[in-house]
Amino acid sequence: MNLKGKKIQLQAITDSDKDYFYTLATQSDGALFWYDDKQREKRSKKAFFRDWHEGYFDSGKPKAGHCFWIMVAEEKVGVIAYNAIDEHNQKTEIDIIIGSEKDMGKGYGSDAIQTLCHYLFDRFQLNKIWIEARANNPRAVKAYQKAGFKKEGILKEEDHFQGKFIDRVRLGLLRKDFS
Repeated sequence: MNLKGKKIQLQAITDSDKDYFYTLATQSDGALFWYDDKQREKRSKKAFFRDWHEGYFDSGKPKAGHCFWIMVAEEKVGVIAYNAIDEHNQKTEIDIIIGSEKDMGKGYGSDAIQTLCHYLFDRFQLNKIWIEARANNPRAVKAYQKAGFKKEGILKEEDHFQGKFIDRVRLGLLRKDFS
């Protein structure tokens, strides 16, 4: 499955791509915002893929969640994913990572988010999509806001990251506010 945005294209990640996804998520410039040094040391492939279960790579089970490459001119610059669809509450959470510093700040993330949100709202008739970012990553918060998300709250000292407790910013996007 491919989804086309203004600057990017989203391409479904398959089982054969999982090794590269693991490398991007744990060893790229962007990985510094997902896992700190201690977490990366403990993040074996086996442990990583307990969280990123088979459903994320099986397009036959779309309600289980799914991962997509963020493609720019045939190059994989990042990953965006949605988690299992909460059918009762009509919502899901999304995650995104841009791998290389050279690809950050170019609007690829915002375009990927808008493209995925369009798909999710249309395909699953969701009411809400939400995302979180650590407060020490203002670039991410800005990208999410650029994509239309609104701050909903701060989760105080939610993560122990790089040796200290860090707040998380939760942002949401309602169907009625999505243009």
